[in-house]
Order: sequence, then structure tokens, then C-alpha cells
Amino acid sequence: MKPLLLLLLAFVPSLAAQQRLADFARVVIGDASSAIEKLAAEELAAYAERLAGAKIATVPLAEFSERAPGLSFFVGEAAAEKALGAKPGPWKEEEYLIRSVPQGIVLAGDEGPGDPWSLSTRAGTLLAVYTLLDDHLGVKWFWPGAFGEHVPSNSAAVVPALDLRATPKFMIRSISLGYGRDHSPAFRAETRKWARRARLGWTRSAAFGHSWFDAFNLRNAQSFKEHPDWFALVQGKRRPPQMCTTHPEVLQRMVDFALASKLAIVNISPSDGGGFCECTEETKSEAHKRAGAPSCTSLDAPGRMTYDGKSVQLSDRMFTYANAIARRVRERNPEKGVGMFAYTYYNKPPLRLDHIEPNLYLSFVYQAMAFRDPRALAEWRASVDGWKKFGVKMVVREGWGNHYLLDLPWMSFDQILANLAEAYARGFVAGYGEGSKSFATQAPNQWAVVRMLWDPERDAAKTMDDFFASAYGPAAAEMRAYFETWNQALDENWPKRRKVMDTPGMPYVNVINSWSIVFPKGVVANAEARLKAAEAKAPKGEYAERIAFHRFGHDYAAALLELLDCYRQLREFGLELEGFAPEGVAPREDDAEKRRLLQRAFALGETRETLLLAHRDWAGPDEGLYAFTNDANIRQWHAAVKRALGIEKPSALSRESLTGVKPKSKSGAK
Repeated sequence: MKPLLLLLLAFVPSLAAQQRLADFARVVIGDASSAIEKLAAEELAAYAERLAGAKIATVPLAEFSERAPGLSFFVGEAAAEKALGAKPGPWKEEEYLIRSVPQGIVLAGDEGPGDPWSLSTRAGTLLAVYTLLDDHLGVKWFWPGAFGEHVPSNSAAVVPALDLRATPKFMIRSISLGYGRDHSPAFRAETRKWARRARLGWTRSAAFGHSWFDAFNLRNAQSFKEHPDWFALVQGKRRPPQMCTTHPEVLQRMVDFALASKLAIVNISPSDGGGFCECTEETKSEAHKRAGAPSCTSLDAPGRMTYDGKSVQLSDRMFTYANAIARRVRERNPEKGVGMFAYTYYNKPPLRLDHIEPNLYLSFVYQAMAFRDPRALAEWRASVDGWKKFGVKMVVREGWGNHYLLDLPWMSFDQILANLAEAYARGFVAGYGEGSKSFATQAPNQWAVVRMLWDPERDAAKTMDDFFASAYGPAAAEMRAYFETWNQALDENWPKRRKVMDTPGMPYVNVINSWSIVFPKGVVANAEARLKAAEAKAPKGEYAERIAFHRFGHDYAAALLELLDCYRQLREFGLELEGFAPEGVAPREDDAEKRRLLQRAFALGETRETLLLAHRDWAGPDEGLYAFTNDANIRQWHAAVKRALGIEKPSALSRESLTGVKPKSKSGAK
């Protein structure tokens, strides 16, 4: 066997030593390259030229000569086979290869059909290219847009000797950037590029979210008219949008829904919010009785309460429902999975079940930013431990840039780094969630998310050092101090928050009533001083441009924090403002002060709308979120102020004003 092994090794090119980037002359691709390979070649050539300051040609294999001077990047399957002397495949899903050889370096990987920029397209060759550029040559992509990328010009750059064959550690790596449907076309285009370059991906056709709107066609009332007993019984009456999860016909409808879907993992989660079924053995439907099915409430574990302390935990009933669907689906299609939230009223592991079906994926909804409170972290760990006993496949479903935060500089990068590392170590297989469009105020958080989604085992401290040094250069220390001002204020002041709802988590009502506590005026002033120091330190060029971007974010944050404090005080005067809870028993009485606050709130509200519209093509505060709240008639604080002042002026932000798309009528007609 030993001579045979030596013979085989003779045909494997030896690993080359490190190579000078300036010695690379070309990118070699196959004669019939895929769209992914072509894009990978274009991206590599463009960035390598900027790095080394020399032209990099792209050459098809038919025109490539091994005698040509200089080193080569061999990109894609055919070029890799030429350099290695053997086919690099077969590939696992999203697997990629980076291997140094004497004549250059090989970059190839698993690929699928589709748009190369789409995160649903398997693009291992692109992952290889971006791993080389980012991890080994110092190219960084901080946020969407040209000044969100850093390409260090270095003619002496060295390509290290590499021999890496790997697959991503999380099978799903995704962060949404706010209400994207209403973002500008230019920003959406830049976002797609940023996400691909950040090595995000959602190649597994999977969904985990609220499903009943589609499964029962809740766009209209037809299902309710035909089958009222399918719907939740609440205070003696059937009503949507929740369903009766023990009704045998509801279960069969969900099985059919899952089997008909083209997704590999199909969402079966309940509708959002509350209003769950209250049917008992006495009040359950006739269909229940004919089938001998239990009622919903009979499955609940008595005395086990939800996060608000007012309702019984529904985990046992919900995962009895999920198990039944998963089992029947697997019996008919062993390859099909189902996805279910662990969320709000059903986030804790069930007490009465002895197993979770093996094709059930658990999308664990939480917010690591809440882990400043040790109780919240302890609850998360206890819950994860409980779910792990079932051997369930767990998926991170986060709220990294939750809309509760209003795009303010809520720094939680420390919690994000620690949590994604711990989640991976505890067996989570994927990660996705809500981010924020506003890198202007939350860039360190978003950086922590994408870096840990790609490599949850990386050194957390070095991750943030890399961000500040690469993004801000000579002003790195000053910009770190700027963001740490907000971060430290949260560390110190979040324990002092108003607890309208007594829970260690982050309910909206606690956040909205605590802004003046967590970020008092002194914090804003300190942050301003540190930002000015960074502005003075940064040389003209990319570093100054990024700091100017954060200046825009800071000015927005300062205006909004003052505005929120006006709203807080106006609520004390009796003005109804959704979410704001008065602290006193009786309203304050001072007409002159109330008038002053109203006028200041109006001016700041107008400033807020102007700033939201000022830089739509930048990664600034989310005009789409603001438009959504207007169209949905929620958080109508500015409208309430205008009414109190007798001002008739419609908001400049709606979906129609941003996109030209008119809202549908309530009947669903266009």
C-alpha cells in the first residue's frame, strides 16, 4: 500500500509557500464558466487590482498558457481541475476550497443555479473569493455602499500559503435591514452586494415564521365563514387570526399545506400576537368530539406562566400541534422538515411531552440585547437546556436591530458576540433575524452579527478591534470611545429602566418609556464630544467620510432622543401617545409649558422626517419603518402633536410617497 500511496501523492500539487500579490497576473476561469464563476472572477480581479495597483487580466482556459509569466488565480471547477490535476468535487452544500499551488491559488466551491447575488443561490466559489479577500488580504465591507468598504492599497501584500476546504458553520446566515420593500432601488441594490460579500446565505429553502395567514388564506373572511370552528374560541366566540390547534381539520389542513409547499422546511407557526384558543372539554367543537381529540386548554401545564405573568404558557399545546404535523408530514415525505417558532407564549420547553419529532426545526425567538440583565441570560440558558433534552434542531431567530429601538444607538455588540458564540457551542444550526437599516447609528452591532454568523468561533475581542481599526484608521480610538459612550450608558442605566411590565426581557413598553433614563442629556453631550474628537483626528478620504456618515446618525439620534422626551412629558399632560405610560396619577396642569412642549415636539418631528428623507440611498435611519407605521396607523405621535396644535399637514412618509405604490383597500382590491 505504501508505494501506491506515494504514487497517488505524486499527482497532487504540493502546497505552495506564501506568494506576493504583485506577482499575480491573471484570473483563469473555465471556457464555459457559470454565472457564479464569472462573478467570482470579476470580483477577485477588481479587488486584486485595487489592492496591488496592477492590472489583473481574466483569461479563459482555452487561452491560458502555463508558460505565461506570473502567478494565476484559478477560479471555478474547470480552472481548479486544471491546477490540481483532479476534479475538486463532489461538494457539500456551500462547501468551498482555497488551496495554494506553485502556479498560484485555487478558489472553487459548490454552486447552484440562480442569480449569483441572491443569498438563496449556492455560491461556494464566491465564498472562497470573499474569504481570501476579507480574511487574508484585508478587504472589508462594513455596510452597503461604496464608502462602506475598505480596500487597503498595498503593492507589497502577501497571499499566505492556504489549504482550506470548509463549509459554513451556520447553514442559514441572514440579517434583514429593516423595511426593505420601501427602501430606494439604489440602496436595495447595494444591500444585495454587501450581504453576498459579507458571506451571508440562505440556500436551504426554509421558513419558520407565522403561517396561518397563508395556510388559511386570512386575506379574506372566506375560511372563517365556511369553517368558524377552525378558529380560536376567545371569550366564548370564534375569531381569527389564531386557530384551534387541536381541531383535527386544522391539523390536516396544515399537513396538506406543508406537503404542497416547495420548501424543504415549511413554516407552521401560529399567527403573531395573542388571542389563543380557550376551548375546554365542554366547549370544544363537534369535530373534536367525533375524533376524540382533546381541547386546547386540556393540554396546558397549569400554573406555568408566560413572560407577562398573566397568561398560562402554551408550549405543551403548541408543540403537541407541531409534533402532530411533523410526524404526518414525515410519514409521507421523509425529506420534508417543518419550522416552528419558540416565541412569547410558547417559548419555553414543554413539560408534558416526551419527544420532539426529528424533522421539526425550532426557531428560537429572543434578543441578546436583553442579556444585560443577568436574569434574562439565565432564563435563555435554562430554556435552551430544556430544549436540548429533546434533541431538537435549534435556530437563532434574533432581534438584533429590533424596530423597538427606533434606529437609536443601542449598542449590544458585546452581547451579540458572546451569544452567537454560545449558541453555536450549544448546538444551534442556523441564525437569522432583524437588523437595522441604520448603520449610521448601529454599525458595530451589525458588524458583530455578520462576523459571528460566518464564524461563531472567532476571537470576539479581535473582531471589534478589526472593525474600529479598518473602518476608522487613525481615528479608531476616538470612534471606539464614541460608540462605547452609548454602550457604557446602557450598562449603567438599563438596570434603572422603567418596568411598566415587570420582566427581565425587553418588552416594547419598557423600552419606549426608558429612553430619557438610559440616554440622559449628559450621555448625548459626551458622545458629541467624542465624535468631534474623531472628526478632528481623521484625515480626508474614506475615514473622514465614514465619520461624517456617523455624524448624520448622531444628529438624528440627538434630535429623536429630545423628541421622545417631549413625548414623555406631553403624556404627563394627558396627551394620548401610544406606548407612553404616565408616571403620575393625575395629569400635569401648566398650559404654557404644554404649549411649549407641543411646539418643540412639532419642530423636532418635522426635523426627524426631513432627516429620514435626506439620505435614502445611505444606510441611515429607516424611512421604510417610519412609512410602515404611518400606513398601519401605529405610533402616530407626530400626528397627535399636529392635531393638538391644530396643524393640518400630512406626513411626507408613506409607502406611496416613497415608492409610488398605492395601498390596497381594506377589501383587498388594488
